[in-house]
Amino acid sequence: MKTRRLTPYLFLLPALAVYGIFVLFPIVDSFRMSLYRWESPFLPPTFCGLAHFRNLLHDSVFWHAAWHNILLVAGSLCIQLPLAFLLALLVNPPTWGKTLFRTAFFAPMIMPTAAIAILWQYVYEPGNGLLTRLIQLAWPNFSYAWLADPACAMLWIFVTICWQYTGFHMVLYMAGLSTIPNELYEAARMDGASEWQICRHVILPAMKPAIAVSATLSIIGSLKYFDLIYLMAGGLPEVSREVMATYIYRLAFEENQGRYGYGSAAAVVLFLLALAIIVALRGRTRRDA
Repeated sequence: MKTRRLTPYLFLLPALAVYGIFVLFPIVDSFRMSLYRWESPFLPPTFCGLAHFRNLLHDSVFWHAAWHNILLVAGSLCIQLPLAFLLALLVNPPTWGKTLFRTAFFAPMIMPTAAIAILWQYVYEPGNGLLTRLIQLAWPNFSYAWLADPACAMLWIFVTICWQYTGFHMVLYMAGLSTIPNELYEAARMDGASEWQICRHVILPAMKPAIAVSATLSIIGSLKYFDLIYLMAGGLPEVSREVMATYIYRLAFEENQGRYGYGSAAAVVLFLLALAIIVALRGRTRRDA
C-alpha cells in the first residue's frame, strides 16, 4: 500500500529535481547573494547585511526602472488585454477567414524576439522607416527619431510589445469563448437582450477564469520583460531605457560594474514585488469565484 502511494512521487522526482536546481535554488541563492558585497567571481564576497537594500531606496535609476515596469503592467491591463478581448469577440464567430485571422494575429508570438526587434527598428528608423514614410505622405518634411527620444521611446517599445503579445491573449480569450454554450446566447436573445447586454451579462461572467489567467500572465510578463527592451533601447540614456530586468543585468554583467550582490538585491525586490501582486490577484479571483 505504501509503495502505491509513493509511486506517483517517484515519477515526479526527475521534474522536481530539474525545477529545484534551475528555479528554486537560484531564487534562494539570490537571497543569499543579496547580503554580500561581491565585486568579482575571483574574489571572496564580504558580508554587508541589508546594505544593498538600503542603497536601493536611494537609487534613482532603480526607481525609474520600477516605474517603467509599473507603466508596462498598467498598459498591458488597460490597453493590450481589452484589445485582445475585442479581437477575440470579432474573430470568434464562425465566419469566412476565421483561421486565417487567428494565424495572422498569433504569428508575432512565435517569432524570435531578436527578429521582432530588428523588424521594428526598421519600422521606427528615422529617415527611411515604414512609419516615417507613411507620415511623409501627408507631411513630406516629417522626421522623428522614434527610439532615440528618451521621453517617448518606452511608449513606442510598448506598441511593439502589444503587437507581439496581443494575439497570444486573443487565443486565450477565444479558448474561453468556446466554453460558453450556444444555448446561453439563444436564451439571452429570446429575452430581448442586445449584443452589449449579452457581452456584459453572459460573456464577461463566463470569461472570468480566462481573464484571470490572461491578467496573471500579463503582469508576470510585464514585470520581468527583458529581451525586446534590451535590444531596442540600447542607445538610450540609462534612466530612460531601463526596466528592472535590464537594470539587474547591467549591474551584474555590463559596464564593468560586477556588482553581483547589488544586482541580486534588485532581483529579490523584483521577485517579491511580482509575488505580492500575483498573490493579491489570485486572492481576489478566489473571492470573486
